Amino acid sequence: MSDTTNTLQIPGAQLQSIEQGDNEITLHFSQVHLLQEMEGAIEDSLWTQAVKLTVSDIEIEGELPECPCVIKGGDLVDNIFTYRDHAPLPINWRGEVRCTLTVEDTNTTFSIDGESMQLEQIDSPRYIKHIKK
Repeated sequence: MSDTTNTLQIPGAQLQSIEQGDNEITLHFSQVHLLQEMEGAIEDSLWTQAVKLTVSDIEIEGELPECPCVIKGGDLVDNIFTYRDHAPLPINWRGEVRCTLTVEDTNTTFSIDGESMQLEQIDSPRYIKHIKK
């Protein structure tokens, strides 16, 4: 039996909207890429899925972008771990968390610091292709 790892890919993510409430923010992505790696397999597989990323107890640095927009890249921080342009799933982090994203074409960067971060996958992922390792 092999282990499977799913990884959220940040570059190319399509940020559809941002919903800000009382000390909480939700980023709605209409499409992100998910890389599925299987131990011992000769190829990985690439999937796409809609997700929403919620950060609680927030402080925002920079200006939030106009939506929809495409994300060029960024960092997701889970306490002492910084994931550049990707992050392992599931994301249900507590402690010192941060989401720093750069918008494609504008190079506008914004950061959201918080005390918890959750990623909710919406519907089922759709297969795109296999990728040689």
